[in-house]
Amino acid sequence: MMHPLFANIISEAYKTSSLVNKLVIVVLVTLSVYTMFIIIGKLSEIKIVDELNKKFIRRYHGRIHPVMLFIEAEGRFAPGIPMAVIYTAVMKEFMSLMRKRGIQEADFLEWQSNNRGMAISQTEVAALKAVAEGSLSQQILFIESKMSNLATCLTSAPSIGLLGTVWGIMESFMAMAKSGSTLMIKTVAPGISGALLTTVAGLIIAIPAGFSYNYIADKIRFTTVNVENFTDQLIADIARLHFFPNEDNN
Repeated sequence: MMHPLFANIISEAYKTSSLVNKLVIVVLVTLSVYTMFIIIGKLSEIKIVDELNKKFIRRYHGRIHPVMLFIEAEGRFAPGIPMAVIYTAVMKEFMSLMRKRGIQEADFLEWQSNNRGMAISQTEVAALKAVAEGSLSQQILFIESKMSNLATCLTSAPSIGLLGTVWGIMESFMAMAKSGSTLMIKTVAPGISGALLTTVAGLIIAIPAGFSYNYIADKIRFTTVNVENFTDQLIADIARLHFFPNEDNN
């Protein structure tokens, strides 16, 4: 709860603000609400994504072949799981390669690791990797979504507050000049006080937003690295089982 003295200072400063400064305060309050909405929403989103990714990776591990999960799920997974999206894209491309060889999903139910009839070439491994990287890029954009909005709020709040302050001080000195008197402290001081309120409001938004941005960025980096590692692992698992470099796979 806000201290009564502090609340009184804010209230008095707002009352003595000019119309422009009051509009700036309204803009900053709106920006503050929007910033908190982004922060809370993004933290919740990342937490959900991490939990879904963990559940998916547990389902992926423990099977004798990467395609087994794809066959079990019939190629359909819950939305909002970056690893599942990448996995599905790669498996669709992989099964397209297998079908060209006359191999269907049912043929994997009796999988043998030395089955040379399912071998793929280095070019096909590269094609799978390209599909994985393309899907990975899209998922990174999904994971990082709204971070640019948060960065905009972080950088614009102090500038908007400073604009209000400069405008308010300018109005105060213009009033002093028009009065023709140099003894205008009681008249000018309240206006300057109201003008400075916009800078305070801007900083109140920017400081916690800065800490939150860095915290969320670390969370996103952790999530992104896990998704990238899974992508590399998926391609490596397929290559290990299907690519035989000493043989002509063409």
